[in-house]
Amino acid sequence: MRRLLLAQLRRDRVVLPIWIAATALLAYASASGVKVEFPTEAEREAVIQVAVATPSLLALRGLPDGGSLGAYVYFQVFTYLAVMACLMSTFFVTRHARADEERGRTELLGATPIRRTSPLVATLVLGVAANAVLGTLVALGFMGGGLDPLGSWVGGLATGATGIAFLGLGALASQLAPTSRAANGIGAAAVGAAFLLRAAGDAAGTPRNDLLSVTSAWPSWLSPIGWGQHVFAFTQQDLRPLLLSAGLGVATAVVALALQGRRDMGSSLLPERLGRATGGATLRSSVGLAWRQQWPSVVGWAIGGALLGALAGSLASRIAEVSDLQQTLQDLLSTFVPGGRGQLVDLLVAAIFGISGILAAAAGAQAVMRARGEESDGRAELLLAAPVTRAGWLLGYVLVAVVSATAVALATGLAAGLSFGESDRFWSSVVAAAAQLPAALAFIALTTLLFAVIPRLTVPVGWAAVAVGFIIGQFGGLLQLPESVRDASPFTHTPGIPPLDGADWSGAFWLLAISALVIAASVVLSRRRQLTS
Repeated sequence: MRRLLLAQLRRDRVVLPIWIAATALLAYASASGVKVEFPTEAEREAVIQVAVATPSLLALRGLPDGGSLGAYVYFQVFTYLAVMACLMSTFFVTRHARADEERGRTELLGATPIRRTSPLVATLVLGVAANAVLGTLVALGFMGGGLDPLGSWVGGLATGATGIAFLGLGALASQLAPTSRAANGIGAAAVGAAFLLRAAGDAAGTPRNDLLSVTSAWPSWLSPIGWGQHVFAFTQQDLRPLLLSAGLGVATAVVALALQGRRDMGSSLLPERLGRATGGATLRSSVGLAWRQQWPSVVGWAIGGALLGALAGSLASRIAEVSDLQQTLQDLLSTFVPGGRGQLVDLLVAAIFGISGILAAAAGAQAVMRARGEESDGRAELLLAAPVTRAGWLLGYVLVAVVSATAVALATGLAAGLSFGESDRFWSSVVAAAAQLPAALAFIALTTLLFAVIPRLTVPVGWAAVAVGFIIGQFGGLLQLPESVRDASPFTHTPGIPPLDGADWSGAFWLLAISALVIAASVVLSRRRQLTS
């Protein structure tokens, strides 16, 4: 068992630290930024009153519970900390369970004198340890930002417990799904469902008399993320909801271990869907193959962008009516928008479209990373044995990445424009969404370069780059980072529209030019290296 733990830890010596460090940094950034930007309780209470009166804002952020510094930070950031912990846990257990079985590693381990369930037990033990470290560093991040130590530790415990709940769910998904990609899809869908249940319950909640807190509706209690936020780490410090998280993690882990010990190697509870005997026109080229493999992901990312755009429109329409609190909200939003100036609604839309840029970058980077999966699994070598050039094969994935990023951006812009119900806002929303594409293309180019030069680090470093760019671009103002550090993020150079006056497109043009050159150089470099597993 000890050797299994060490082997798995060695394989994740890069990926796990990236996830943990990024989550802890987000906790620190939020705590320190709020302390600087909203030093008085009156300013924080003004924002909370707007949130309590705006169900869509509660759906986006969570449950407020007073205007103290710790309570405000927990309201603003816990949902996102929990989502990162959940994704880390589900992807981790799939990587060491279904993916290892799919690639034959589990079968090799089964030839040694160990139990069939030993690899999964080692994965669960290491996953619990990773979430314990995550919770500890989140607590330290809160304390580093100046929050109360006891509340910080409770908040860290809630984050880690939420991750552990999804560790068991990820293990169960690995028993249900026939492939690692399907298992990751089930895990990501479970995280999305937990977020939506919490969002629905919070949006339908009942404001209390002080207008600084909300009692959530019952759907929030169906979500592990909702359980974590009901701890109210800096006010009530109620640990009882975390028993639900622990119980869910233990129960699903026990079921997964029972299934692992009884099913045949390589089998699954859900049958693998068989494709058509012929692929038609879509499989007559490498581009068609790349599209056939990834079109469901493209559609999924686009739907996420559309939901974000609809949220932007509904939030903007509601907040525009709150005239007495506009200056407070404008001060908050200006820290998230390049240039930091403009009317309240414009700042809000630009800030939310900045998030859509993150989605577009993640969608594009993931599409390029699929090429690395094809190479490491040996399918690329078989394909390249046919009359297919390596440059054409790689460009197929780059093209799908560009289409995926464009689909996310346009879906966001169209949904936002339609939700406004104003003709001038419709076209300005579409332009604002398109303005996010140069930054997204920069991350596509970077991921392509990683694949061409250091293929083994394509996935961990690619996701780390997106996470770091997001933190610098979205929280650079709150963290008061030097201008030179903020300029390292492509999102910082995105034009701040619509319809902010004086939008500067020069940075976007430079990003497009540099991205094109990097992609061209990456294609040339990829032709000169050996395929790796």
